[in-house]
Amino acid sequence: MRDDWKRILKLTSPEEAAKKLMEHLRLRPKVEELRVPDSVGRVLAEDVVADQDVPPYDCSCFDGYAVRSEDTVNASKSNPVRLRVVAKVLPDTKELPTIREGEAAFLVTGAPMPPGSDALVKVEETRLEEDSILVFRRIEKLENVAIKGEDVKAGQPILKAGHVIRPIDVGLMMGLGKSKVKVYSKPKVAVISVGKELYLKSLEQKEPPPNNYAYVIKGLVDELGGEAEVLGIYPDDVEVVKEVLASAISKYDVVLTMGSCSIGINDAVPDAINSLGEPGVIVHGLTLSPGKPAGFGFVRDKPIIMLPGHIVSAVAAFYVLCLPLLAALTGRRAEDMLPVIKAKLDEHEAPWGGHRFLRAGVKYVDGDLVAKPMHGGANVMMTLVKSNAYAVLPPRTELKKGDVVAFRALTLLDLLYMGET
Repeated sequence: MRDDWKRILKLTSPEEAAKKLMEHLRLRPKVEELRVPDSVGRVLAEDVVADQDVPPYDCSCFDGYAVRSEDTVNASKSNPVRLRVVAKVLPDTKELPTIREGEAAFLVTGAPMPPGSDALVKVEETRLEEDSILVFRRIEKLENVAIKGEDVKAGQPILKAGHVIRPIDVGLMMGLGKSKVKVYSKPKVAVISVGKELYLKSLEQKEPPPNNYAYVIKGLVDELGGEAEVLGIYPDDVEVVKEVLASAISKYDVVLTMGSCSIGINDAVPDAINSLGEPGVIVHGLTLSPGKPAGFGFVRDKPIIMLPGHIVSAVAAFYVLCLPLLAALTGRRAEDMLPVIKAKLDEHEAPWGGHRFLRAGVKYVDGDLVAKPMHGGANVMMTLVKSNAYAVLPPRTELKKGDVVAFRALTLLDLLYMGET
């Protein structure tokens, strides 16, 4: 390690780096309008307020017969009540019959309750005899009836801005007659790999592409609400990187670079950012292991995040810097992006000088969530493959076996891999 590492990198804590990133961010979430059926997984940009009652009228919960409950007071299996069926009512029936003493009307599910009726007896609880039905028990008032506004009342806020739309929300909005909804646009993110070795390998046109790490970052961006594109691999040349960055910031909302951001003589990204104008690089170096060389800058109000070339370092820095950035650009809070998972450590963790990116495999063991830490260098991808959760530990944190740690899922898909062992 060079003696001037700390002087050159000017290490910043993960919390302070994220804070500075948000302080310099001038971009605001963009809004677009989508068809409601196409909005699953998108983030609401406005409150959704019901403009009508659901259901819009008292209606039947099942196929059955609308009756006057008082007509069934004395009904029993040994002494059924006979009611004359005077009408059939569908959901779109315009003129409803009035149900009088001794009468009933057949209703399909969702049909409006006719005037005079106050309960519904299910078809399977009756016997049809010519134009009449027999009812074999007392039917209580409002039994099997959905009351107007029982589900949603007109004027009621049903979904808040910032809510991620689920399939059930689509059903509710369409049930309210809404055809379109305003959502936050997905921020467009460029992913650029920089490094001589990668660049030379890319010229060999081998499959799979040698910049596989870039596609890990693209996948994380896409899952967290962005829309990433991998632009390719470029050599450690300041002028080349400068040209690529200048083009990217003119087309994308965010630029992520991978590699060439440390303090080596060939690390071109920081100089390329600074050469594009003020303010340039703002943070270069984190008190995070792995992930120390990471940082960010701004050019023409566009954030450029510098991720290290090693995959574990890149992922660690991604969660520290890119997660809050994507949250801000998609109308959400960073703490809501990935769920917290509290799990007991299955081994002792010695203290570490700086902040530590602890990855772990979390599973249910005998009913308890247990975390097995994954140890390895900044370039050992299998430590991430075997993990489904992470935590950023404060400096000099010592953890004992059995201590409960608040992890976050690496991705939402990782929640699927916590089953009982």
